[in-house]
Amino acid sequence: MRLATWEAIETVKLNDVPEPQPGPKDVVIDVGACGICGSDVHAYVEGAWIAPGVPLGHEFAGTVSWVGEEVAGLKVGDRVAANPAVPCGTCARCQDGRFNLCNNMSGSGGGFADKVLYKDGTVGQQLFIMPDNVSFEEAAFLEPLSVAARAVDHAEIKLDEPVLVFGLGSIGACVLQVLLAKGAKDIIVVDTSEARREAARKAGAHEVLDPIATDVVAHLLETRGTTTSPYQQSGAIGSIIDSSGAVQVLPGALTLLRAAGVLSLVGLASKDASININDIVQKEIRVQGSFAYTPADCAYAADLIATKTVDLTPLVSHKFNLDDISEAFETQRQTATSIKVMVSPSF
Repeated sequence: MRLATWEAIETVKLNDVPEPQPGPKDVVIDVGACGICGSDVHAYVEGAWIAPGVPLGHEFAGTVSWVGEEVAGLKVGDRVAANPAVPCGTCARCQDGRFNLCNNMSGSGGGFADKVLYKDGTVGQQLFIMPDNVSFEEAAFLEPLSVAARAVDHAEIKLDEPVLVFGLGSIGACVLQVLLAKGAKDIIVVDTSEARREAARKAGAHEVLDPIATDVVAHLLETRGTTTSPYQQSGAIGSIIDSSGAVQVLPGALTLLRAAGVLSLVGLASKDASININDIVQKEIRVQGSFAYTPADCAYAADLIATKTVDLTPLVSHKFNLDDISEAFETQRQTATSIKVMVSPSF
């Protein structure tokens, strides 16, 4: 069978490897679709968090083709979305309930392949059965939608206040979907890509801004108003989620936040940021990272997909056959024209 591995910067290799050899607790999944994640792009472009020979692809869904005798609740032919991250449950962070920060995380990747061996698969925790009316491309959004669910939930967003989202790649687009599902009243999204902005308009964002054509800070101070904070005037934005990783947006974000607002950072950055610490101190802004997701976030995201509460199909901007994996990665790195690139053995 075929399996894609990272070999060097801008080099992904499609290998011929043996079929999986599952055990009694394992599941084999014939891949229906696998999305290219932002972290995959960082690996491809920068060589970040990866080593030669490591299999790629962790946003996958497909059809169960083999079920170990000790696996309950699954049968051959079931259509499943896969949670690739399995916390150990015993480390200090797991004991705190911060399963997303597990120090001994395991799981199953290698979704850019014909088949995936999912070890110790548990229905409702690692593998989620999807109804027939959910496509494999939609189901493959389980992981990024779980990341978005974590970002929104962890920020404790007040849904009746303006919420600002920077970046409309797959995570930012999924953040928008989660905010809509939760009933946020005023969602403002910002991205330089017209393709991504148009997808956000169709999804139902309340205002979509191009930061090249619009001074986002000045515009939102005018349209959403100002509030009084110690020693300075501020905007009236209650919560900001940055999924862009573009550090240049952070000073403006701190200006726009009202006192006691929250800035949630979910996008990975390629360089260090320069910010005014006094803005954070004097306005008592809560700045927090949001990393990956917990099992509860994943279960929530799976329910959103299975019930079609979210509309993920418009986020699939490109589809490639597994044989064209290198072209798929080149397309995903073109942020002006891509949102989510999907790869499948059968496209």
